[in-house]
Amino acid sequence: MPSPPATAARPAGWTAGRVTTLVIGGLLVLVSIGLLGIGGTALWVDLTQRDPAGYVTTDVHAFSTSGSALVTDPVELDSPGVGWLYSSVVLGEVRIRVTPAGSDSPVFVGIGPSNDVDRYLAGVNHTLISEFWGNQVQTIEGGATVSAPGTQDFWVASASGPEAQTLTWDPANGWWTVVVMNADGRRDIGVDTDLGATYPALLGIAIGSLVAGGIFLVGGALLIGGAIRRSRAPNGPGSGR
Repeated sequence: MPSPPATAARPAGWTAGRVTTLVIGGLLVLVSIGLLGIGGTALWVDLTQRDPAGYVTTDVHAFSTSGSALVTDPVELDSPGVGWLYSSVVLGEVRIRVTPAGSDSPVFVGIGPSNDVDRYLAGVNHTLISEFWGNQVQTIEGGATVSAPGTQDFWVASASGPEAQTLTWDPANGWWTVVVMNADGRRDIGVDTDLGATYPALLGIAIGSLVAGGIFLVGGALLIGGAIRRSRAPNGPGSGR
C-alpha cells in the first residue's frame, strides 16, 4: 500500500497559558530593570559620594532672604509608602553645614518640630525653601522676629556662632523643619549650605536590590524563553506530542 502523504507540521500557536507566561516574564524583566537601577545607583553613591567623614553629602547651595529666617518645608521622616527611605534607621546621623555669606554676624541653625517652628515664625517675614535641590524659594510676608532663636526651647538640635557652623542630629520619626537665622534674630541673612547623612544601610540596600534584580531578570528571561520555544514547537506526526 502506498504511504499516506506526510502532514505538514503546524506551529503550536500562542495559547492563553503561553501569553500569560510571556506577560509575567516581561513584568519580571521590567521590575528587575528598576531594582538593578536602584542597586547600581546606591552602590555608586556609597562608593564614590561619601566624604572623608563618611557622610553622603549634597553640593553646596546658596540661599538668602531679606526676612528673618530661611526655613525648609516640613519633612516627615518614616512616612508611609517610600517614606522608609527617609526613616531614622536608613538616614543614620544627619549633618547640616552653613557658612554665612558676606557677613561676620553669628549665625544660628536649628531643627525643630514643624508645629513649634510654625508657631514661632507665625506672622514673621521669612523665606521658605520649597525645593532644596533646585534652589526654589517662596517669600512669606510678615513682620520682625519677636525673640532670638536661641531663646526657644523646642530645638532638638542647634548650633550657633560666628563663621561656619555644623549641626549633627540623630533623627527621629515625625515632622521636622530646619531653620537658619542670624543668632540675634535680625533680618537679612545669606548662607552657603550642604546636607549630609551617614546612610549606614546604603550598601545593604544596594546589594539587596542588585541580588533581587538579578533573580527577577533570570526568572523573567526563563519564562519568556520558555513561552517562545513552546510556541514554535511542531504539532503534528513525528513531533512526539
